[in-house]
Amino acid sequence: MTQVKVLVVDDDELFRKAIRKELNKMAYSVRTAETSQKALAEVQSFPPDVVLLDIRLPDQDGLQLLPAIKDYDPSIEVIMLTAYGNIDTAVQSMQAGAYHYLVKPAKLEEMDALIQKAYEKKTLKIENRVLKEKLQYRSNHDTLVSSSRNMKELLDLVERVASTDQTVLIQGESGTGKELIARRIHRLSPRNRSPFVLVDCASLSKSLLESELFGHEKGAFTGAVGLKHGLLETAHTGTLFVDEVGSLANEMQAKFLRMLETQEYRRVGGTDTRKADVRIVAATNTELSEAVRKDQFRKDLFFRLSVIVFLIPPLRERRDDIPLLAEHFLKLTQGSVSPKRLSPRALEDLCQHQWPGNVRELRNVIERAALLSEGEIIEPWDLRMLPSTSDDLVHRLVADDHLISMQELKSRYIRLVLEKMRGHQLKAAEILGIDPKTIYRTLKGKN
Repeated sequence: MTQVKVLVVDDDELFRKAIRKELNKMAYSVRTAETSQKALAEVQSFPPDVVLLDIRLPDQDGLQLLPAIKDYDPSIEVIMLTAYGNIDTAVQSMQAGAYHYLVKPAKLEEMDALIQKAYEKKTLKIENRVLKEKLQYRSNHDTLVSSSRNMKELLDLVERVASTDQTVLIQGESGTGKELIARRIHRLSPRNRSPFVLVDCASLSKSLLESELFGHEKGAFTGAVGLKHGLLETAHTGTLFVDEVGSLANEMQAKFLRMLETQEYRRVGGTDTRKADVRIVAATNTELSEAVRKDQFRKDLFFRLSVIVFLIPPLRERRDDIPLLAEHFLKLTQGSVSPKRLSPRALEDLCQHQWPGNVRELRNVIERAALLSEGEIIEPWDLRMLPSTSDDLVHRLVADDHLISMQELKSRYIRLVLEKMRGHQLKAAEILGIDPKTIYRTLKGKN
């Protein structure tokens, strides 16, 4: 059973000690603080589920501390502690984001019940957030489909590693599904109730990336008109997916390594040290070991990231997956277009293609073909987003181990011309100087 963490913030030492003792008896994990400054430090080092916050503190009003706690982690529920004469202020605090209030001296049974309800609300909010993420995840077609041996071995390893908190490095060409693997790790991990947050290192400059990752204080630089919470804060207790980590500038590599080593960081322009309670999953489409050899990537950061390495094979090395993926993407188009299916020749062309864009390219080709094909059967000429099959033909002619017969060459050329004519058999027959019946027999595999 999860132990609920409670932070008691009150300047009355006797009250703090008494409440801590009684709540400990009720199996709560309790910390205390007598000032707002110490309370914020406890929030960062001991992220509580529920805070019992006195309205009157020696260094700051509880109403001022409340938004600071919510800024750090909006999921933390705050119960205000007040005297009889400050009930109006307590109600005001609820309007500012507090869960409820207790009038001192409060009955322990009442306090216990309110803490439990506050914790249930926090849990429900997190579950709703996770559900929304899963729905968004599914709506983006992010499903791993595979029957190839090397991918099955990879997915088995993912399941074994996901339950740990180890840093993971995912390597693979663009479009192979690195983000899908990262999301799978998160869903199978103990952190799956917390956010999965992505940062794309390749799309941001060094200064923007630092602010995006660590956040910044108001006035930290020109244009910093307010406090910005970084993605590390957003991913608190969850998973941070660092995509294209090989694009990190040298200075950012040093700061990122320090965060990994100490699990601490500072906002840009800030002095307060913050706790980085996140699991790091990094990805790259480059060979980081080669970048290390060329002094383009820090060796110590590479070793720190590559505790566990997953190498996703390109689609051309797992051709058994192409028919499965093609059918999967076709099913996803149903609802937006009428049901379609691939002809044997179209499927053969898909399996022969080299797929430089990997699974992402295949999905785009299938979606485009399903949208633009006129009939319910997708033919080779409907796959016109593919590079010309003539390139494949040339490679097959010049490679000693792919020599083909004259009959096969004739069949392939007829299909190539037919593709260029977008399936118009009479036009193709006119260009080829043959009877249209020959094209028909070619398509049916009878010649």
